[in-house]
Amino acid sequence: MSIAEVVFVLGPPGAGKGTQCTRIKDSFGYIHLSAGDLLRAEQKAGSEDGELIKDFIKEGKIVPIEITIRLLEKAVVSAGATKVLIDGFPRNKENLDGWEKEMVETGKMHTKFMLYFECAEEECLSRAMGRNQNRADDNVESFKKRIATYTSSTVLVLEEFNTRGLLRKVDANGSPDQVWDLTRQLFLTEGDTPLLANFMAPIPNIGEISAPTPTPLPNLDEISAPALPLFNASLSVDPSGPEQESVVLSLGEGEGEEEEEEEYSGILSLCNIL
Repeated sequence: MSIAEVVFVLGPPGAGKGTQCTRIKDSFGYIHLSAGDLLRAEQKAGSEDGELIKDFIKEGKIVPIEITIRLLEKAVVSAGATKVLIDGFPRNKENLDGWEKEMVETGKMHTKFMLYFECAEEECLSRAMGRNQNRADDNVESFKKRIATYTSSTVLVLEEFNTRGLLRKVDANGSPDQVWDLTRQLFLTEGDTPLLANFMAPIPNIGEISAPTPTPLPNLDEISAPALPLFNASLSVDPSGPEQESVVLSLGEGEGEEEEEEEYSGILSLCNIL
C-alpha cells in the first residue's frame, strides 16, 4: 500500500470544517475523516471504548490518543486511500506526538500540511446553536467548554506547524461559498489537481434541448425580379472583300432612344459568312 498523504484540518467548533472538507473531497479526490465523527460512531456501537468516548466528549475533554489513532488508521486502511483529510485532529501536542510516533515514523503516513480555519467565537456560537444536530455537546455551556479546551490545547499544535512551515490559514467568517473560494485556491497553490469531472461542463438533459426554430422560406409568388433595361440590338454584315468584312452591332436602350453603334472588324471566312 502506498504511503497516505495527510492534510490535517483544525478550527474552532462551528468554523465549518466539515462543509469545506466535503468540497475538498469532491473536488480534489481526498477521503474525509472526521475524528469527531469516528469517535461518535464508536460510542454508538456500545463498545467499552465507546462508553469512555461518551464521557470524555460530554465533559469537553480530549479522548485518549490511543483510541483516536486506532480509529483513524483503521478508516484509512479500509478505504485504501492515498490522499486523506483528517479534521478535528491533532487537538493537542500529545495527539501530534502520538500520531508521528505511530504513523509518520513507521512510514505509514506523510503529513502534507495543517489547514486551519480562522473564525470569530461569536460566529462559531451562532452556527453551533443553529445547526440542530441533537448532539449532547451542542448547548451553550458545553460549547463554551469546547472553546476553552480548543484555545488551551490546539493553539500549541498550530504553533508547532507554523514553526515547521506547514501551517495554512483560511478566513472562515464568510459564507460557505466565500470560504470555499479561498480554500480551493489554497489547494491549487499547493499543487493539487482538480478531478476531471470539475473541468467538464455539465451534460444537458436531452428532454430540455429544443431544436432551433427554422427560418420560413419566402413565398415565390411574392418575389419580383428587379427591372432590367431594355435593349434593341441589330447585327449587320458588310463584306468589303472576299475574305474581310465589317460587323456592325447596334445597341439601343428602349424605344425612342438614340442608337449607339460600335464597329468590330475581324477576319471571317466565307463559309462563316454564308
